[in-house]
Amino acid sequence: MKLENLPFSMFNKNKDNQVFKKLGEKKDRQPFKFTKRVNGTIALMLVTTLILSGAGAFNYLETHENNVYATDSFTVLSQGKELCKLRDPELLDAALLKLDKELENQEHHEIQIESEFETAPSKAKDREIATEDELYELIKSNMVYSIMAYEINVNGEKIGIVNSEYEAKGVIEEVKHHFTKDYDKESLIEVTTVEDVKIQQVKARNHEIEDKEKLANYIIKGTEEEKTYIVEKGDNYWNIAEYFNMKIDDLLLANSAAEDDILQIGDEINLIVPKPFINVQVKRKVVQEEKMPYDTEYVKVSYLYSDEEIVSKAGKYGISEIEAIVTEQNGIQIAKEVLSEKVITEPVTQLVTTGTQDPPPKQGTGYFINPLPGSMITSRYGTRSGGFHRGQDMAKAAGSYIYAADGGTVTYAGWLPSYGNTVKIDHGGGFTTLYAHCSDIYVSSGEAVYQGKTIAAVGSTGVSTGPHLHIEIRKYESLLNPAEYIGTYY
Repeated sequence: MKLENLPFSMFNKNKDNQVFKKLGEKKDRQPFKFTKRVNGTIALMLVTTLILSGAGAFNYLETHENNVYATDSFTVLSQGKELCKLRDPELLDAALLKLDKELENQEHHEIQIESEFETAPSKAKDREIATEDELYELIKSNMVYSIMAYEINVNGEKIGIVNSEYEAKGVIEEVKHHFTKDYDKESLIEVTTVEDVKIQQVKARNHEIEDKEKLANYIIKGTEEEKTYIVEKGDNYWNIAEYFNMKIDDLLLANSAAEDDILQIGDEINLIVPKPFINVQVKRKVVQEEKMPYDTEYVKVSYLYSDEEIVSKAGKYGISEIEAIVTEQNGIQIAKEVLSEKVITEPVTQLVTTGTQDPPPKQGTGYFINPLPGSMITSRYGTRSGGFHRGQDMAKAAGSYIYAADGGTVTYAGWLPSYGNTVKIDHGGGFTTLYAHCSDIYVSSGEAVYQGKTIAAVGSTGVSTGPHLHIEIRKYESLLNPAEYIGTYY
């Protein structure tokens, strides 16, 4: 109440006097007059009373509006930290469930909430109570979670992680399929893994999840390294293996191939030998034909050297049909149990003629003989269409024997680009000879040979237009014209 609203008569001196004059008219009382000091005190008391009454009314309204008296509530805690207050603790469960579904849709994985949220009884005013939206945002900002995925574990070692248990099982099946895809499914008795393979649920980060196809390939190869070779004219698995200093079995294994497989120009050959993290062992029942070895008989003659052999009658393998249970690991047979065997064709004995003469000294004589008797020169040393011919071409039927033009030491026996199968011989005094495009090589690097020793056979390997011998003669690495040295002393 404001002062200006008080009755005017309360502060009107004349009016006050009139009131108390009426009181003074009573016979049992004496007239009394208020002094200015008393009047002021009374007025002050009235004003104070009115002010206090107004303040009390205001406080009452404020208290009623904001519930100054705290009532029962629940404090939401996380890791000992107070987040907010609620009237109903079930709102926390609802918010957690909502956020869990949202994260699973976001991550496309099963989510596990790591943060712990709890409620504790408390007191709170209405204005301190969090709304559902406020509660959701507080929980979201304070939440720690992990993705639940599935790990492939081999012998206690983690190999990779995928989205689901279904994908993990699919990876293992793909590895097994890789080593059994060429088998008749009806022949399979048992397919197992050598290693202890387990699939287990783990917590993972999103970037740790792998593509299932890539993971299967990684397990099969045992590495992520890639190294390949593009097939050129005249290539086969043997010369590719020799050129890259690989074992033929390793190269065949790297390409799941057989040595008699035909390569096409442009084919991509894998040069990485697989070392699978998971080895697949297969037991299967087979009926197959197998070679039966043949015997060799030797006939000795005096006109040949003792280390020379001529096959006068080629031997032939026999053929038998067997029924067996074979055990294979990664496609390679490691055991065989023969159940039955039936001979289809008998083997044919091979006849070999060998000499009795002692071979000449395995060193240079200073004289070059014709390395391919009975041949025809098809291209001479020197300039020709398309460039310079570094040697001499001598044509003869494929498989014809090539002889060392002189004695010496073999310095190279293997594959060379363009040359194909090649033999190099050091004759001493700076002289060397090279024999290229061979179909077969009968000597090895470091071997000492005498003049006339059979070292190779005519072929068409490397860059070649037909079966022939390409011979080069060098002195201290300088090219010489073979026609000027063959049949002469050097």
